[in-house]
Amino acid sequence: MLLPVTSATYGRVLVLDGVIQLTQRYECAYQEMIIHLPLCSIPDPKKVLVVGGGDGGVLGEIARHKSVEQIDICEIDKLVVDVAKEFIPDVAIGFEDPRVNLHIGDGVSFLKAVPEGTYDAIIVDSSDPVGRAQALFERLFYKTLD
Repeated sequence: MLLPVTSATYGRVLVLDGVIQLTQRYECAYQEMIIHLPLCSIPDPKKVLVVGGGDGGVLGEIARHKSVEQIDICEIDKLVVDVAKEFIPDVAIGFEDPRVNLHIGDGVSFLKAVPEGTYDAIIVDSSDPVGRAQALFERLFYKTLD
């Protein structure tokens, strides 16, 4: 269950299955670290895939890298994208970048269908390892990233 709430301390908060996924107050620190550390370690990344990340926050950070020509995002739950666009549009603004291609579906299946070497970087912006996200924490998934 996805629940958008407002907190006096943290601003708008997205809660998924009882677990806080994002707060407006602290989202930038998370987004910056998950994106800039890996992308700055790759000379001129051109194609980036985000698995998860349906709130769109990481998309804006990826877009800061001018060498990036294509940003694909594979989010399993369209409701997360829709709620983010409505409830936290300042975070979800990354979806408006013309380099972004949204794919709704399972990230594991998506990666199995993509030819090896398609992406210069793959960012996994997942929820906790329970339910549908559990597969993103298993050895089999990480073997598909080689």
